[in-house]
Amino acid sequence: MSHKNINSKRSRLKLALASILAVFLAILGLGGAKVSAWGPSRTTYTNESPAPYATFNSITNNAAVGDERNFVRVRELGSNAKYSDQVEVTPGKEYEVYIYYHNNAATDTNSTGLGLATAAKVSSAYPTVLHTSERGMISGIITWDYVENTTATTKKNGKVWDEAYLTTKTDGVVMRYKTGTAIIHNGGTTNGSVLPRDLFTTGGTYLGYNKLIGNLPGCAEYSGYVTYTLVAEKTSATLEKKVSLDGTTWSDTVNAKPGDFVTYKVKFENTGNTNLTNVIFKDVHDNGLTLRPGSTKIFNLANQNGKQIDDIIDISGYNTGDLAAGALVQVIYQAQVSTDKTYCKKTLKNTITASYNSNQNQKDSANVVVVCEEDPTPAPTCETNPELPECKKPDCTTNPEMEGCQEEETCKTNPNLPGCQEIPSTGPVEIVLASVVAAGILGGGLYLYKTRKTLKSVESAVKGEDKGKEK
Repeated sequence: MSHKNINSKRSRLKLALASILAVFLAILGLGGAKVSAWGPSRTTYTNESPAPYATFNSITNNAAVGDERNFVRVRELGSNAKYSDQVEVTPGKEYEVYIYYHNNAATDTNSTGLGLATAAKVSSAYPTVLHTSERGMISGIITWDYVENTTATTKKNGKVWDEAYLTTKTDGVVMRYKTGTAIIHNGGTTNGSVLPRDLFTTGGTYLGYNKLIGNLPGCAEYSGYVTYTLVAEKTSATLEKKVSLDGTTWSDTVNAKPGDFVTYKVKFENTGNTNLTNVIFKDVHDNGLTLRPGSTKIFNLANQNGKQIDDIIDISGYNTGDLAAGALVQVIYQAQVSTDKTYCKKTLKNTITASYNSNQNQKDSANVVVVCEEDPTPAPTCETNPELPECKKPDCTTNPEMEGCQEEETCKTNPNLPGCQEIPSTGPVEIVLASVVAAGILGGGLYLYKTRKTLKSVESAVKGEDKGKEK
């Protein structure tokens, strides 16, 4: 068979595959869709006048998808709804994201190398949480390398992007990627391949026709699309913070004295039906409270008896990781009340923030009222109050009994003093007293005479004068 016939058959096969793909895409409801928030602004082409080199998603009249610049769309999975640029999400349902890709280079540029896109990749991102007040963006980005002419020695980098949106009437809906649902669809041998999670990174994952290595020739034959599923779930969680002075009785507010230690207990529970990701506790407290080093402990399923953690809860916060549906985590730590008396009678607030799922958070607070004992009034002293009775010096006027305050007694003031009485000259008593005195004088004289005689006798005896007389 001649090369001409072979090429002719190949051409017919390519056209047939392109037609099948176009019909399939039309069934999915992709034809004639309006342009979304695509970019960048770029040169556009048509089916009749394709690009002279490798470029992506720039044909405005694609029979299957319409304007290729609008290449990211979404719909509720399992419904007959068409893919669109925006879908309202309901918890409990699943949604399918669609990303179309097509190298717009003319077929005859493939033989010269101009039509071949190399390092072609696709990446995507989706909102993890939806709020009623905003639209969650789904993005699709395609990047590739190419040359503009056959003499080029350096390849250029191409990039196009588009967006679709999710909304909800239920606040706090979590969007979760359903593992294993990112699949590439095309007419080559890679059709049906599950793409890695690199799809959800900024670097993306390789595209390909027969191999996922990033090589894609020009023409609709080599085009395709990627789909993946998001599950909508409703999150629910409760956060509670209490404070205690003794570690047993818990309340929202306690009274504490300067220098006291107070204990805080934080309880966070996942009451929803889906995991909470990247749960972080951050403590913020008023001046006058200081975290006690080494007092922070975490209690969860893996650490039922408590595990001491770094003292960072009031600095950078503590990341506890993911929290499964129905799971509970507690954090307990202590703080000391300042001894500075300027905090007396003040209420010191302590707030805990639990953030999760990237942009959700809850807060709760506990308070410490600083109670100071009043200083007792000092007792008055003679220095501070010289008028006190005990502070006055006594004198003879205030205390006449004091020594030195009494006049010296005389016979005039006290006739009974010894020597102040006169001896009477007459009367029986006086006569008897005179007789007694006279008798005493006479007796004394006789006593003196006898004593002298006796003494003289003794002296003579000593001298031997009386010995002759005795013979």
